[in-house]
Amino acid sequence: MTVSPSMPSQSSSTGARAWCLVIALSLVAPGCATLKPPSWPWAKQTDADKEKAIDRELGDDADSEVISSEYAQSQDELGWDYFKGENVKKRWKKMVGRGPNEPVARKALADADARFREGDYPQAIKKYKVAIDRWPDSVIEEDAMWQLAESYFFTDQYPKAEDQYDELVKKYANTKYLDRIAQRQFVIAQYWVALDDKTHIPTIVPNLLDRSRPLFDTRGRALKAYDHVRINDPRGPLADDSIMAQANAHFLDRQWLDADYFYGLLRTEYPDSDFLLQAHLLGIQAKLRAYQGPLYEGSSLDEAEILADQVLVQFPDQLSRDEEDRVQDTRAEIAAQQAMRHWRRAEFYAKGKHYSSARVYYAMIARDYPKTQLAQAARDKYVAIKDKADVSDDPVPMLTRILNPDSLKEAELDAMAEAETQIARQDESGIAPTRY
Repeated sequence: MTVSPSMPSQSSSTGARAWCLVIALSLVAPGCATLKPPSWPWAKQTDADKEKAIDRELGDDADSEVISSEYAQSQDELGWDYFKGENVKKRWKKMVGRGPNEPVARKALADADARFREGDYPQAIKKYKVAIDRWPDSVIEEDAMWQLAESYFFTDQYPKAEDQYDELVKKYANTKYLDRIAQRQFVIAQYWVALDDKTHIPTIVPNLLDRSRPLFDTRGRALKAYDHVRINDPRGPLADDSIMAQANAHFLDRQWLDADYFYGLLRTEYPDSDFLLQAHLLGIQAKLRAYQGPLYEGSSLDEAEILADQVLVQFPDQLSRDEEDRVQDTRAEIAAQQAMRHWRRAEFYAKGKHYSSARVYYAMIARDYPKTQLAQAARDKYVAIKDKADVSDDPVPMLTRILNPDSLKEAELDAMAEAETQIARQDESGIAPTRY
């Protein structure tokens, strides 16, 4: 039979299919070599070159192939975030070959720990910084930050140590070193307060010689360290100690309002504190000293009176005899100050011939503070003006209605006094039952 040139023979077709089958089997058969993509001539670096570069960087740790999932490299932010200093710094470090690398960080941490145990703290500080830099957002960084702070602490670089402790808590709020950080910060704060009490260096004078002290304001930095103890570990064993120490420091500096604030903070936030009674007693004194006199606002005096009554009710078994006597004397002092406030107001109204308002305050002195020295004088004044009429605040009412349609408004104290005239009407003698 003649075969047409345009038709392929059966034998040639069968041979082509056989060759295809052999090639496919060679690709998938076990033990056979797999095909690799060629190294293109325009490729910058081959796989072998990359491995050699990593070996040169890691040195003795080149055989480590640990790839951790702790660090997740973030992609560059788009928009204005691309130009942030932090992102620019990351890109620069990556470009110069100092990007995140876990094996390098682990080796640096191990070397730093060895130097730390030998007491070579300056070299340990350098290595810990490398570990922090090369593997951020990981347990390695957390451990290195703690050890770096400890290295600063043991080399008496307390300002750097306190900053590093606080930085560690800011980045790892639930760090396993939290309780030890609070202890370190508390001790540093105590040292700075004692040092400031001894040297009395002015705040604006810089410290250029002693690296254990801050550059400026040693006492202010100490109070800030106390704040860090409380804020970083609010339910820790030293939280109430730090508040009490801070309040006492303000009290000794005669900063009565700040001292009162921290004594009040301890009373409200830590009702089970061992310093609760002292916070009440010293809080009373801080409030009394913050009071500036009868011509000024008197809320601190009212609060001191309430706090003194609270102490006698809440701590009857814990107060010594001397402490109880001092509280009673303080109550008498508060009563005298309150009576003086009412006396000044009464005298002001009597001088202006607003006798109704004056009678109210004279009666309040006699009723609420009968044991004070002003009580009898207030009764005498009340009797002297009890029949006098008030001077008119609007002598020409027609002219006032024309020039001022809203009419003249009385002062706040006048309105209050006029509303309480019934106090004087209940007892014209101004004498009321003793309150104590």
